[in-house]
Amino acid sequence: MREVRSYCRLCHGMCGMIATIDNAGVLTAVRGDKEHVLTRGYACIKGLQAPELHNGPARLRAHHRREADGAHRPIGFDAAIDQVAAATRAVIDRHGPHAVAIFTGTQSAYNLLYRYMAMEFLKAIGSPSRFGTMTIDQSAKWVASGRLGTFEAGRHGFYDADVWLMAGLNPMVSLAGQSVGMPSYDPVKVIKDARARGMKLIVIDPVRTQTAANADLHLQPVPGEDPAIFAGLLHIVLREGWHDAAFCARYVAGLDALREAVAPFTPDYVAARAGLAAGDLARAARMFAHDARRGCAGGGTGPNMAPHSNLAEHLIECLNIVCGRFNRAGETIPEPGVLHQRRPVHAEVTPPQRSWERGHKSRTGGLGTMNKEMMSAILADEILHEGEGGIRALFCIGGNPANALPDQRHAVRALRALDLLVTSDAVWSETARLADYVFAARQPFERADCTYFAEELGLQKPFAQYTPAIVAPPAGSDTVEDWLVYFALGQRMGLRMRFAGRDLDMTRTPDADELLEMLAARGSVPLAAVKAHPAGAMFDVPALVVQPPREGAEGRFDLFPADVAAELADVLRRRSAPVTVAEGRAATHLLVTRRERETMNSFGRELSAIRARTPYNPLWLHPDDLAALGLAEGAAVTVHAEAGSIPAIARADAGVRPGVASMNHARGRLPGDAAPYEAVGASTARLIARDRVVETINAMPRMTAIPIAIAPRTSGG
Repeated sequence: MREVRSYCRLCHGMCGMIATIDNAGVLTAVRGDKEHVLTRGYACIKGLQAPELHNGPARLRAHHRREADGAHRPIGFDAAIDQVAAATRAVIDRHGPHAVAIFTGTQSAYNLLYRYMAMEFLKAIGSPSRFGTMTIDQSAKWVASGRLGTFEAGRHGFYDADVWLMAGLNPMVSLAGQSVGMPSYDPVKVIKDARARGMKLIVIDPVRTQTAANADLHLQPVPGEDPAIFAGLLHIVLREGWHDAAFCARYVAGLDALREAVAPFTPDYVAARAGLAAGDLARAARMFAHDARRGCAGGGTGPNMAPHSNLAEHLIECLNIVCGRFNRAGETIPEPGVLHQRRPVHAEVTPPQRSWERGHKSRTGGLGTMNKEMMSAILADEILHEGEGGIRALFCIGGNPANALPDQRHAVRALRALDLLVTSDAVWSETARLADYVFAARQPFERADCTYFAEELGLQKPFAQYTPAIVAPPAGSDTVEDWLVYFALGQRMGLRMRFAGRDLDMTRTPDADELLEMLAARGSVPLAAVKAHPAGAMFDVPALVVQPPREGAEGRFDLFPADVAAELADVLRRRSAPVTVAEGRAATHLLVTRRERETMNSFGRELSAIRARTPYNPLWLHPDDLAALGLAEGAAVTVHAEAGSIPAIARADAGVRPGVASMNHARGRLPGDAAPYEAVGASTARLIARDRVVETINAMPRMTAIPIAIAPRTSGG
């Protein structure tokens, strides 16, 4: 029996772990590493199930091919690669490179080589068809930066902030603080430490989440009113003169137009519209803009998945801009980087780029790209597009689009229509069940990795860690590291591939350490030095100091372009109208997404400890709403929306705002699956209409703040 230090790679937290390995080389237990300087012993229930993830009965231990009868049967790796390469080449020859697409899911973010090698494969075949989960839930952030511009030196960091404002996320559970600029690791202690040193925390959320319960001020609005709330905050800040006038004079265009446009969003108007206490908006504005000088506002999946999400995110960033919450010349960057190449940064604005207005366009709707990604909300339509130009082959990279894409029935119909669907997986996910080829993937402790990508997520500390593979796959299994699938395909197809800016030698297969060395070759600290610290370490790297603007750098943020003005005018003009949902029922509640500690999107549902705690997907309601509906705790109900209906079990949560229902977003099985709700839950993606209440630019449908009606369930599962 021995113990080995490593770190978890299931989510943003990347918690330091101590793994126990028996004399046969089998992983038997893991626990949080209390000496880990970043995560200090924190570990969530998902990471603690690593032994079952590696060795449990649900794990895929062989590669599979779907046969003509629809059944999946084992196939050797070399044979599978040969067949996938031939099928991919046939698609390219018949339809062109754009007909081959990849979908990068959340899990690819924590499997460094997998993500990068798959993207290099797509480049090598010459396809622009790249999709990902960012354009499912938070593409409004890319729209906002594309319309506003960006500040090269970045926003204020979390560790020296006086205030932080979070809208629509719960990092104490999701470990997804990077979406609002706070660290993702050890979130409970990070937030409590920040408040102990005096930082004020403001949370805007229709549910009193664990994070909201730790806030100095919690605003609990009607879902979907984020644009009005942030317009109201801007109204107060600009009316009172609490903005950073010097910063705005140097770096901002459109301030007067924005001031005029938000003038109607008075505190009383916003309070009435968003269901807030009359003084709460003013308290939040004063706390953020008057009483503090450092700290930022950020929006999570709440405002980013709701109606007018692009406008909401734009106004959130406008609040940061008018308050000047950016690193200035002479200040140090809070994310110095250890494994990445360091480049000088300047206190200057990169003007709006609006990348979606040029370059590659989708065949359906003529939508452009952002950060070289197409819009995932139209992936199914691109597959079902009749005639030339559609997508015929899809490679899933660390994702489960059969469960994640909006309008699940439509998405699954599209996935079934592909000529070729390929995925790597640990279990029989919904996408794996549809796939033509399923590659059995190595699990986290069976592969080498380093925290290179974590720096892009916002470490804000000069920390780095490397881990080797510390256990082998189970005896008798046939598994591979996911990146090898795409390198091997490149070999079979005769492609020239690059990695980390260098040509790969396609005549031989590299090992993982060689590829990691290539990625980190230009870092401040050699990877060999990082390897000398099995538990990771803080490294003494030079401070990265913000440089003054370069000569001729006159870029400005564009606070109020014409399309934003039109959207805000539309919000002011329109108020929520009564909605009729399935079976002619009037909507009575708004459904919002909910994070749970036990799962990360669709990951974790198969693990026994998690199934024991959350076997299904409850519909959480305020106790008064349960009583008003005549429902008892645990009642079986049907949730009706415009796009369809799903079963649920009603549960009471006094933290949910009355009139709101809260439900996790990545449960359930494929349409038609006979498994009872009480065993697997249901997918809220079946309640989402892909063609109603849709954003411009990124085609985001309404995925939260969904009007629903709730009725007792009389039959079925």
